[in-house]
Amino acid sequence: MNLELIPLLIIALLMISAGGADVETTEFVIEGDHEITEHRGALIVGDATVTVPADEAVSGPVYVIGGEFRVNGTIEGDVTQLSGSLVVEDGATIGGELQHISGSEELSTEATITERTTVAFESSEPGPIAAYTPFVLTTLILALGGTWLSRKHELLLDTVGAAAQDHPLISLTVGALLSVTFLSVFVFMAFTLILLPVSILGLLVGLVTVAYGIIALGYLAGQQLNTPRVGLATGFGVVVVMVVLQVIGAIPILGDLIAGGLLLTGLGAVILTYFGLQEFEPVSLPE
Repeated sequence: MNLELIPLLIIALLMISAGGADVETTEFVIEGDHEITEHRGALIVGDATVTVPADEAVSGPVYVIGGEFRVNGTIEGDVTQLSGSLVVEDGATIGGELQHISGSEELSTEATITERTTVAFESSEPGPIAAYTPFVLTTLILALGGTWLSRKHELLLDTVGAAAQDHPLISLTVGALLSVTFLSVFVFMAFTLILLPVSILGLLVGLVTVAYGIIALGYLAGQQLNTPRVGLATGFGVVVVMVVLQVIGAIPILGDLIAGGLLLTGLGAVILTYFGLQEFEPVSLPE
């Protein structure tokens, strides 16, 4: 699944919950080409092509967060387009409200749409200050966190850093497996109304763990300065790591792979050492 769909998926689920629909009967179409002829409950169109044939009716509501949603028949409820493409053909009917927030749309003049609203956002090109403010603030927070952590609990960062430095392949593998596994679990948990807050909380914990990994990598980078001021060195190292991630991330594909590899290595090292509380010793196979 396209990772960019996850924030939109969470927004759609929150809108479904707020609208009083049953989240547990929600169908999420992730990929492929599909014809929907009958569905009772909410429908989310992800990175897929979904068609409602002529003379067929779907109750709705329908949320389009990616891919293409083509209506030849009837949607009895509301249609909300957050992204992707929406095509309403001749003779098609949307019995509820069609709310367009973002994405492309083709609406036939021969189609019947009971109510149509558009949520307009003013798009403006951010200036240099606005564009880089989030990066600067994030770097500053991580650098301050790294400075404090290295002064108060240097052994934790030393243990995590040692795992990342001595066992990078294992750390990378563990980080990648955990990311895929937990991301899938959090997405499926989001489909249940009760576990939706747990899913959001889990994603926040994941982000904090990734931040911990960046600080540990910054600690390793700071050690190259050979200075007894470990706090200052770690803060500087975190800045270097963040700048490196920002620069190489601008390189298409290869830069993303390298930046992702660094982040996953840090994440894996954090998990392998239980956040630095225990040194990681790989299992030795008997001779």
